[in-house]
Amino acid sequence: MLRILQIISRKHCDTGGGLQALELARWLRRLGHHVYFCARPGGSAQERCEEMDLPFFPLPMRGDMDLKSVVGLRAFLKREGIQVVHAHKGKAHGLALMAILGLNSRPALVANRGVTFPLSFWNKWKYILPQTRGVVAVSESVKGVLESSGVPSRKIRVIYGGVDLDRFVPMDRGEACKRLGLDPSLDYVAMVAHFRPWKGHGVLAEAVARLIGDYPNLRVLLAGKTQGSTYKAFKVRLDSMELGRFFLFLGYRRDVELVINASHFLVGPSLEGEGLPGVFREAMACARPVVASQVAGASEVVVQGETGLLVPTGDASGLAQAMARLLGNDDLRRVMGEKGRRLVEDRFSHQAKAKAMEEYYLEILEGQ
Repeated sequence: MLRILQIISRKHCDTGGGLQALELARWLRRLGHHVYFCARPGGSAQERCEEMDLPFFPLPMRGDMDLKSVVGLRAFLKREGIQVVHAHKGKAHGLALMAILGLNSRPALVANRGVTFPLSFWNKWKYILPQTRGVVAVSESVKGVLESSGVPSRKIRVIYGGVDLDRFVPMDRGEACKRLGLDPSLDYVAMVAHFRPWKGHGVLAEAVARLIGDYPNLRVLLAGKTQGSTYKAFKVRLDSMELGRFFLFLGYRRDVELVINASHFLVGPSLEGEGLPGVFREAMACARPVVASQVAGASEVVVQGETGLLVPTGDASGLAQAMARLLGNDDLRRVMGEKGRRLVEDRFSHQAKAKAMEEYYLEILEGQ
């Protein structure tokens, strides 16, 4: 039985890496370990920990050199006898490195890496330093970026993110549309992503422009935060292309499983940076195919022609062709969806992730 701290330099943990960190903590507890969760106070991370009865340690983490947080974290590690510190974001990783220096009983520090953006000089050395005992990459593509930056392969373990198989389940499309107040006679496809320059919203708009002549009932459900310059630029672009009525902006959602189930399939047209988007796994858990660009770890979950379709990055024409192939074939969508669900059940459950992480922690501790 281990004493483990999961630490993330966020206040809110409702999506992406934050939600993965919380679920990992919850499932490690189910395996019998003493698990604590550290995040910035006053947000959904603290609320969710209270709901799960998960011990929560608030830490301001106001910057990369927040010495007050370092001192507080150091005292917590000593007081609770923490054996493993798992840092889920760069700021948390840096603060944890400073906190463990000089401790007589030093916890094993494990860092997470979830994107394929190149490592900066400081980030590279945070992973290379011997005090960072292990690095978890969310996909083989992320591992490749780490290795090319000089992080030793022996320190890196690929452990895929998990899916809540009780929440993300196949349901009747008509029922999902009804619960969202959508017209089930329309052909919905979903894109679940905050508006960021690398997410590829513009490529999707170009693809839709090619499709609406043959598929006038096509509608794109956009689930993600609607703010910032990228969002504003996209709205302007849609207006200039006269495509506004084909896109429904749903904003940030906590019921993304309904958005996916209301759709024929999920689209992921990212241009760069992705490690392995969790929403791909979630869509497959809902028995929905995925149409995605061949960026980073997409091919590690989307099996070409089996659980979805992969297209060249930034290729609006190729994306349109792949979407048309699925829009026009109910049987193909059903078969791909069933295969996707089986694949997620076999490889991407939260339980499987927690067990793999437990084994990795134990290997690191045995090697100290």
